[in-house]
Amino acid sequence: MPIEGFDYKEFAKNLAEQAGQVIPADISDPDKQYIVNIVYNFSYMAGEALFNDANLNFNSQQAMLVTQFIGEWSFHKSIDVIRSGIDAQFRDGIMQKIAFTVFEIAKQAILKNMTQDDTINIVEFHVKKAYVEALQELKNKGVINEEQCYNAEKLSNIDDMAQQVQEQAAAAASGGGGEIEDEYVKNMSDNKILKLATLAMVLKRLPENKRAAVLRKISQEDKGVLEEYAQMDDLESKIDRGITARCARDLKDSLPEPKNINPKKVYDRLYKIVKNSDISKLSNIIKRERECVKRLVSGVYEAEDPEVPPRVVEIICDHLEEKLQ
Repeated sequence: MPIEGFDYKEFAKNLAEQAGQVIPADISDPDKQYIVNIVYNFSYMAGEALFNDANLNFNSQQAMLVTQFIGEWSFHKSIDVIRSGIDAQFRDGIMQKIAFTVFEIAKQAILKNMTQDDTINIVEFHVKKAYVEALQELKNKGVINEEQCYNAEKLSNIDDMAQQVQEQAAAAASGGGGEIEDEYVKNMSDNKILKLATLAMVLKRLPENKRAAVLRKISQEDKGVLEEYAQMDDLESKIDRGITARCARDLKDSLPEPKNINPKKVYDRLYKIVKNSDISKLSNIIKRERECVKRLVSGVYEAEDPEVPPRVVEIICDHLEEKLQ
């Protein structure tokens, strides 16, 4: 059965367009087109295979994740292959080996219900392994020599990108007197760097009150790094959009699922809190609160139906219970 909500043709097109916008400046125009074509073709083929494989029973999110892995790694390793100077006629063989590896490993990771972080790590491990093996095959065939093979193996555009963002954050922190953030950034994993940079992009677009609410829940060290990223005018242009999207999904997946609130239960909870509490103590707590809170609590004594949304009532209940302890 086709995967509902998964338009692999459009998804492959979007990945290719995103890739075309973030190709490094040192890549020639013909090679840029090669990268865009590789990302599109491999993403399209992977998406099509997933879409038509009824045995997998993947949902749209899982199918998009595998396809995006294909697009991301096709992008980064095609840049590495181009920079290695290996003859163009041997590029496709390397890229096909990498794409096949990503496809199979990502599928198996999802089927085994691995976390996204573990999936990211295992895919990266096998990509690097497949890349080295492909280079070794070319060396054994006499296509490249020992030095070319060694230099090509050291290339890693994705690590270069993470390092660039890391250095910019450290430099910004040092410039602003943030020595703690500077040392802290040096010891961060690449995955965390990219996630913080992604979160910074999100925070830049939030209203001030919501941004402050998010920052209150973040460690002081991470907050300092986030603030430095948020001040970078060209942050969006420095990170592959595919990776940004993946990191955004990681952040979303790390958040707790919203609870389904039963209005009757939450109103009953408020009633019990108010009825079982000392009136004078309760009055002292709510006298500094907003009028809507005062009316809500007073309404319990007067048997009035609250007009406040259940989710807000639940928050007020938590607050009252904490203060009444």
